[in-house]
Amino acid sequence: MPRVVIVSNRLPVSVKKVDGKLEFYPSAGGLATGLSSYANTGANRWIGWPGIASDDLSDTERKDIVTELKKHHCYPVFLTQKQLQGFYNGYSNSVLWPLFHHMKVETGDTAANWRAYKEVNRLYAETTLKLSRDTDRLWLHDYQLMLLPEMIRVARPKGRIGFFLHIPFPSPDLFLASSHAASLAKGLLGADLVGMHTASYTENFLAACRELGIGIIGPRKVVLPERIVRVTDLPIGIDYKKFADASRSLDVSLEHKKLLWKYRGKKVILTIDRLDPSKGLVGRLKAYRMLLAENPKLHGKVVMVMQAMPSRTEVAAYQKLRVDVEKLVGHINDQFGTWRWTPVETIFSPLPFAQYAALYQRADVAFIAPIRDGMNLVAKEYLASHPKSDGILILSETAGAAEELKDAVLVNPYKLRSLVTGLTDALSMTPSGFLQRTRKMQRILRGNTIDKWATGFIDLLERPIPLPNIRITRALGAPQTAELIADYHQARKRLILLDYDGTLEPIKKHPEDAKPSRATLAALKRLAKDPHNHVAVISGRDRTNLMEWLGSLPVTLVAEHGGFIRLHDQKSWRKTNQHSLSWEKKVTKLFEHYTAQTPGSFVERKEWSIVWHYRSAAPFYAQKNLVILKKLLKPIAEHNTLGVVDGNMALEVRHLDVSKGHITQEWLFHDQDFILAIGDDTTDEDMFAALPPTAYSIKVGRGRTLANYRLPNTPAVHHLLRKL
Repeated sequence: MPRVVIVSNRLPVSVKKVDGKLEFYPSAGGLATGLSSYANTGANRWIGWPGIASDDLSDTERKDIVTELKKHHCYPVFLTQKQLQGFYNGYSNSVLWPLFHHMKVETGDTAANWRAYKEVNRLYAETTLKLSRDTDRLWLHDYQLMLLPEMIRVARPKGRIGFFLHIPFPSPDLFLASSHAASLAKGLLGADLVGMHTASYTENFLAACRELGIGIIGPRKVVLPERIVRVTDLPIGIDYKKFADASRSLDVSLEHKKLLWKYRGKKVILTIDRLDPSKGLVGRLKAYRMLLAENPKLHGKVVMVMQAMPSRTEVAAYQKLRVDVEKLVGHINDQFGTWRWTPVETIFSPLPFAQYAALYQRADVAFIAPIRDGMNLVAKEYLASHPKSDGILILSETAGAAEELKDAVLVNPYKLRSLVTGLTDALSMTPSGFLQRTRKMQRILRGNTIDKWATGFIDLLERPIPLPNIRITRALGAPQTAELIADYHQARKRLILLDYDGTLEPIKKHPEDAKPSRATLAALKRLAKDPHNHVAVISGRDRTNLMEWLGSLPVTLVAEHGGFIRLHDQKSWRKTNQHSLSWEKKVTKLFEHYTAQTPGSFVERKEWSIVWHYRSAAPFYAQKNLVILKKLLKPIAEHNTLGVVDGNMALEVRHLDVSKGHITQEWLFHDQDFILAIGDDTTDEDMFAALPPTAYSIKVGRGRTLANYRLPNTPAVHHLLRKL
């Protein structure tokens, strides 16, 4: 296997000076901790900052650090105090961190800090190129190094580069508000594979690239002129066995017994997080205070244990947060506490693993409610630490982990009442109420460990990347048609994929008027009669329409952009996925509200999607309300992993995995020696992107496209089909 080189802001081993002597110790932080187990087996080198400013080091000390770190397969990037201030505190943590967590950027967005960010990324690039080979697989990490992939790509055009973002990717409108958005996006697209924790983050990134006009956006990919960048969601896991087996450890068992005695007769609510504005610690304390105010019967029977590890103490916002948290804790304890009961206990220092594990096991409830979080591994560690499934998890719906752990008590961190209700529900829940839910979440975590996440990313990076099938889209003239027909007649196994509305039939003002013409029925019947052909009509329409109009023909029918399929040699329809439809009521309510304000528009409900049609509406009202709808749909889409798709004078909401691209790859595309795909809509671009470069793909009408060729209208499509 090729060598794997990890590059991140921090190394898993840090250095500090104590009484003038160098001391080496394990780094704190999710990335360093999480990846260290993989790095011990799967990676050959790790490049990053060792945790100490180079200004404080002599030449001899530098050499000693290099020598010692090398024993751990680690290689340092030395940074001065000035570089750290501008790159790390100034830009990474005062600009990118709040921006990506949907918080206000109050300081740091200066030309000097941006220069420092670029300078340090360049220094990492130089170090990485020096310490790696052309054949190495480079795995770059997180928001501090977003320019690094492109910098390395310039020096190594054929290198294999992966990048993983460990924080959320914000909504496109927030990201694009940054004056550096284009530079950051292009920086990431220097990679071959860009990974993020959730599907909603990848969709945000792809939407931002689309808005910036960078490449052509396909399903989970960005097609650049010279190569294709895969963009995928891959939620990070934990070392599940480590936490599940901790109760057998003597050290953990002793600590657990101490906690059982200390909190006897009380329910323990545990919060463990970094002392960071994005973690919502103040909101959690306010919710706990309201809980105690509204429920006197809980006095003396509950205790909140808040472990908040200070971080980025040089940043003013973090300093203020420490003051705010301590002040609020003091108020709660003064208001409700007694000489026998302290309602809130705080720990502002790191703990040994045995104490962490014991706290997880003792806690009746884990209260994990960040305002926004890329993933949140604490929630996963807590669940893993309860082999008897007797722990209750309260989780913020805006944490990345919520997309996996849907059986937690989900709360809205922006609404105090939601937090209080979550606490009330968790504390009053009976074993029958939470055992099954906790077991279900534990099964998910056991199957998605940190090692599986890491090997999954590297395996995907290893997969061959096809050259872009994007060409200059040419009109399908006489010479190209002759070539297509010649290839068609030589082939013995052909796949013909045809969109319906706008391709086989012209777009009609009212969708129910687009019944198939005699020409359409005749063309499909004659094509399907050839035993060498597999003809599929892939439409956004529902099953009822397709069966009524085309059900008697021996063609494969695909309804709702891939939600249902009826194969040409079968009578029954098959559902292609099992996704939840819990989002339908909210979306329908929104669509109906704006339909009432947009005369001429209407809502179409399908089994896997909901569509707002505005073809017959006045353009002014349609465009105005379209913008509002998209904005309102974003949080619903992010929470439920949905796609908000612009169609032909229609806005459709459906699950991200329901697309013409997925149905083409997973159900239809199998070893054909001739493929023809024709479509007119943005949804057909998913189909074009899923096809191999040898396919004949044809866009009907105007607009940017991944298709090889273009035909002007529906009559031109029928002319081509008659020739076949």
